[in-house]
Amino acid sequence: MRAKSSELSPHCKKVLDLLSKSSKPMSAYDILDQLRQSGIKAPPTVYRALETLMERGMVHRIESLNSFVACHSEHKEHNAKFAVCRNCGNATEIHDPRLTTFINNLAKKLDFHIEREMLELSGLCADCNHEHAH
Repeated sequence: MRAKSSELSPHCKKVLDLLSKSSKPMSAYDILDQLRQSGIKAPPTVYRALETLMERGMVHRIESLNSFVACHSEHKEHNAKFAVCRNCGNATEIHDPRLTTFINNLAKKLDFHIEREMLELSGLCADCNHEHAH
């Protein structure tokens, strides 16, 4: 169940607001640097806020970039899938129920209980792909 942002601590609200406005994934230290002036001065504070936001499905971690993005979807799915551009670093969240169904069916076939799902496609976004083509 997704929590409302009104139920969040002030630190969580600041981190979520910053990630929501960012056009690219941000590392915990990027977040700390941006929020230092607003009173968040220690890495553990950022990590605790990120952990809370991830548990609530409001933020996703992009493993390959060791960075975080705000969830911009109304889907209840916590196992986000991303297409990550290796050139510019943009990460596009993918929500396709067919992919979720396929992965769940595969797990059943394998008699495998998924505890954590991470799917990241690495390549070039449309803009970077067009630049490389010229």
